[in-house]
Amino acid sequence: MFRIVLGSLLVIVTMLAVPSVEKALFYLPLVFALSVSLPNLDKLKTSRPLGILLTLGQSYLVFLGLAIVIYFFDEWLIAISSEEITEYEGIIMITIGGYLAALLLFYFHSFLFKVNNLKFSFLAITTCYVLVVIVMLVFSKNDYLQFGVEKFPSFLISWCIFMSLAYSISLNKDVFLSKTKLKQG
Repeated sequence: MFRIVLGSLLVIVTMLAVPSVEKALFYLPLVFALSVSLPNLDKLKTSRPLGILLTLGQSYLVFLGLAIVIYFFDEWLIAISSEEITEYEGIIMITIGGYLAALLLFYFHSFLFKVNNLKFSFLAITTCYVLVVIVMLVFSKNDYLQFGVEKFPSFLISWCIFMSLAYSISLNKDVFLSKTKLKQG
């Protein structure tokens, strides 16, 4: 069970050790890739060094792709509405974007890691993503979703923590089910 939470703990410890949020955001894909790949080295389909490098590349590509898509979608919303984006449009855009990024990254990870049950993985990712949104809504009072607000990095860090947990649960399904005493349906 320690292996399942180890990735999330790595993200938390790294974020606490990095002195500034700006530096943390640049290294976030690196931290995320290592938090998923290092505790699950035995689940890689390729050699360990190649698997870690490919996981790292995938993380940076998805994070960069998400940033580009959100930027252009933000510009498109401003262009069609000729007003600033409202709080609710920001919430929807970031929530959907973060969830799609989690699913896309896991799709890419499924080529590198041994995934036993995609349905269970989808459920784990969805559940952990709901936890991201709930935590951010409770602790940030919706401000985290507004562009230009300093709380947006908190969303990204929270995303990395919970998605690392979701991916580890997905990759270690049998251990998770046996330790939590959940019956497989």
